Parts: sequence; structure tokens; C-alpha cells
Amino acid sequence: MRKMVSPVYANDSLIYRNITSPGDSAALQHDLDALQKWESDWLMSFNETKCQVLQVTNKRKPTPASYSIHGHTLETVNSAKYLGVHLDSRLSFNTHVDTITKKANSTKAFLSRNISHCSQKVKEAAYTTFIRPTVEYAASAWDTHTQRNTKKLEQVQRNSARFVTGIYDRRSSVTSMLRNLNWTSLQDRRLCSRLLMMYKIRFDLVDITWNQYLIHHRSSTRGHSSRFLQPHTNSSVFANSFFPRTIRDWNKLPVDPANYQSLDSFKTMLRDSLLK
Repeated sequence: MRKMVSPVYANDSLIYRNITSPGDSAALQHDLDALQKWESDWLMSFNETKCQVLQVTNKRKPTPASYSIHGHTLETVNSAKYLGVHLDSRLSFNTHVDTITKKANSTKAFLSRNISHCSQKVKEAAYTTFIRPTVEYAASAWDTHTQRNTKKLEQVQRNSARFVTGIYDRRSSVTSMLRNLNWTSLQDRRLCSRLLMMYKIRFDLVDITWNQYLIHHRSSTRGHSSRFLQPHTNSSVFANSFFPRTIRDWNKLPVDPANYQSLDSFKTMLRDSLLK
């Protein structure tokens, strides 16, 4: 990565570089210096106390470096929140899952104290409005693959099923409650979220140039004709990131996504075939 990359969204901005040598660290500091000139030109100012450095690496001894803005040395952290998602140095998303499940459980506890007397219909609407969105925000980007995080997320829904049905007897089956409520697992919902995002990327419904990341599979002997080549991965983090993981799921779809002329029709197919 030779050039500075600086996505800017509202009040959040981010710069990242591939750091493999002290020279790369110096280049990143030069990028920060350029930003300081930019803020001066536009009569703006970065709050250096709110700026942090996050090193994403599996190395035991990453390239040491310190960075500064306005003469202030930036704090190096193990995780940082960006656009509502907590990124950590290993991209495990453990911190993010811990944070959102804690928030979701707190919301459920608040609802339990205030609307436990309401009908099941009202409580289910409260769950789908206030609790479930908390654990699904931006899920196509961070969808976890570890058993630890998957179990923690599903427990939010299992606890909510007891709240909605009003059945707290520990001898009762939560699985039966989920089936009676017709609630799909959160893991399957995240799978559909990733596939929907892939559809948007492939058919230019979002501002992501698909052919920079996706290469059509030329073989036509097996599967549908919209399959993509599986990229080579040399780490579990990359293998379970959005594109490699979702390509695997996309290629296994029972029908060709290109047959669906709209996002809604593709979504209906996913619901009928995957969320039964």
C-alpha cells in the first residue's frame, strides 16, 4: 500500500498503511503531517486527544513506532471504535461482540422491568426493534466465525425468547420457543446479510468496484455460472473475512444470483432457501 488511505465519514476519519519497516512508519507520520496542513487550509482542527493508533497484526513483535499530531504523541490501543464497530489488533471482534451483547442484554433487562405485563406481540416487537438491531448492526462486515462469539450472540436471542414468551421455567425448551416464535438463528441472519451485500457489490448497488475483489470462475461443470474464484488465504483471519468467506457461501447457492433482477427478489430466495 504505497499511498495514504483516508476514508472520512462525518466526524470520523481513518488513515491506514501497511507497515513493514521504519520507512513505512515514517511515511505514515508524513501522512499525518499532510493532514495537519489540510486542516489548517480548511480552518479545521483535529482533536489529538481523541486520536488513537491501532496496530492490526499477528506478529509478536510488530515494527515499533510512535506517531504524533500537533506535537502530541498518539495513544496506542488494542481496540478502537470506528463507525460503530470495535476493531481490535487481531481482528477477532471479541471486543465488539462483548460490547454489543452487553448492551443488548441491558436493553432486554430494561424492557423486562417495564413491559413484562404486555402481550407477546408487543414484547416481540420490542425485541425486533430495540434488541436484535443492536447485535446485527454492520454484521456483514464483522460476522464472527468463532464458537465463542457465535454462542454469546445466540444467547441474546435465547434470553429474549424467554422474555417474549414469558416462560422462565428452566426445564422448558428454549429451542421449542424459538421454533414457535419462528425466529431464525442470528448466525443464519448474518449469512444472509453477507450474501445480500455480495449481491449489491456484484450488481453495482453500492459504491464498491466488484472486479477489484472478485474474479469469475470460468469452469461451468459444477454450480451456477456466477461463481467466483476462491482467493488464496494464509491466515484464518483473512480466510474468514468478508470476501473469502462470502465467496464460499455465494458459490454454494443452489441457484444463480444473476437470475434475480432485483435485490428484493434475491432476498426472497434467500429467505425461502436458507431461512426455513
